[in-house]
Amino acid sequence: MTSNITFTSNARYTFVEEIGRGGMGIVYLAQKECEDVVDLLVLKTIKSLSQDKLDSLRNEARLAATLRHENIVRAYGLESIPLTKLPKKFMKELELHQDDSTTNKGGDRGSNAAKRIRGGHTYQSKRAIRHVNDRHDDKNKLYLMVMDYIEGCDLRDILSDFHNAGLLLPVPLGAFIVSRICRALEYAHEVIIHRDLSPENILVNKQGVAKLTDFGIAVAVSSERHDFAGKMQYMSPEQFSMQPVDKRSDIFAMGLIAYQLATGISLLQTDSSLDFKGQYNHVKKLMKKEFIPPHKICKDIPIEYSVIISKMIEMKKKDRYQSMSDVSNDLERRYLYAKGFGPTNNSLQAYLDIAELDFKEYDQDQLKKLSFLADENKKIQLKRRISKEIFSAKGIEVAKDIGAKSVLKNLKNSSVRKLIK
Repeated sequence: MTSNITFTSNARYTFVEEIGRGGMGIVYLAQKECEDVVDLLVLKTIKSLSQDKLDSLRNEARLAATLRHENIVRAYGLESIPLTKLPKKFMKELELHQDDSTTNKGGDRGSNAAKRIRGGHTYQSKRAIRHVNDRHDDKNKLYLMVMDYIEGCDLRDILSDFHNAGLLLPVPLGAFIVSRICRALEYAHEVIIHRDLSPENILVNKQGVAKLTDFGIAVAVSSERHDFAGKMQYMSPEQFSMQPVDKRSDIFAMGLIAYQLATGISLLQTDSSLDFKGQYNHVKKLMKKEFIPPHKICKDIPIEYSVIISKMIEMKKKDRYQSMSDVSNDLERRYLYAKGFGPTNNSLQAYLDIAELDFKEYDQDQLKKLSFLADENKKIQLKRRISKEIFSAKGIEVAKDIGAKSVLKNLKNSSVRKLIK
C-alpha cells in the first residue's frame, strides 16, 4: 500500500537578479536547488491583492500548473515567502515598484525571457535572498508565480529590433508563430482562458519554439480601481467593456497580434504618456473605426492570410472564429502549408540566427530551411523592408491615423534613401 505515503520537499529558491518589471510586480531570475540539482526558474512577484483576488489567482495558478504543451511555458503554481524573512532593501524595492505600478503607462518590461537578437542573457549572482518552501499560514506574505526560464526573447523585443532596423518579419514566419500559439491556446482552452495575450507574453527560445506564458497573471494585474484584466492594446471589445469573456476573446487578441506581425501596425495602439482614462478613451475611439484588411495595408500579404486575420478580429463574437482549432486549421491548410511545405521551428531558428548577425552571415543549410521565402525568380528574400514598395496608400493612411510611429519613421527613411540613390 502506498496511498498514505507523503513527504516534504527540500527545494530551495535563491533569487539571482531582477530581469524585468511589469504591472503586477518585479520579475526575478532564480535558482531552484533540490539536493544536487540546480534549475533556472523565473519568479514573478505579485503585488498586494484583496482576499477575493488572491483566491482567484490561486485557482488560476493551479490550472496553469496543469498545462503541458510544447508551446506553453511550464508553470509550477504559486509560492509564498513570509515578509519577515525578506531583507529591508528588497522590501523597499517592491514597495517602490508597487507605488509606480498604480500609474504604470506600459513602459515597464514584463518579459521573463532574455534578449536573443543581442546575443542572449548573462547574469551575475547578487546578494542572494534564500527561501526554503514555507507552507505555514502567514497573512503577510510575498506571493510569487513560478515558471520555467526560457532562454530566448519575447515577441515585443523581436518586433522592436526589426522595426529599429527598418524591417518586418516575413509574413510566413509571423503566421507560423501565430499558428503555434493558437495551437497552444486550443489545448489550454479546455481548462483556462488567457485574457492577457500580447507580444511580450509570447517567447521564442533558442530552438525556434514559440511559447506562451503568463496564464492567470491577468487576475493579479487588474487593479481594484478599474478592475481591468489584460492590456487595453490587445483587448477584445467585450473584455474592454468588462462583459463576460470566453475563448473568443483570446481569438480577438491573437488576431490583433497577427495583424501587428504582418503589418507592423498595432490597431489599438495607445500613447504611453496618457493616464488610464486617456488611454481608455483613445482605445474606445479606435474600436469604433473599421479595421482595414491586412492585404490592403501591405501589398505582399496573401489574401488567404488576410481573410483569416480579419475574421479573428470581428467586433462581434458571433462573427469571429468560434474556436482556436478552427483558426489553426485554416492557417495551416489555407495558407501556411497550402503548397505542401512551409515554416517549422527549425526555419524560425535559422531566420533569427541570420537576423542576429545582421543578415551578413548564413550558410546554404540555413537557406534551405527558408525555401518558402523564395520569390518568383527563386531567390530567397530575407529582408522585408518597411517601405512604400509594400505599403499601399491606404496602409500609409492607416499608419498615420493610428500613429504607428515606427512604421511612419521607416517609410520616411525609405523615401529619403530612394532620393539619395
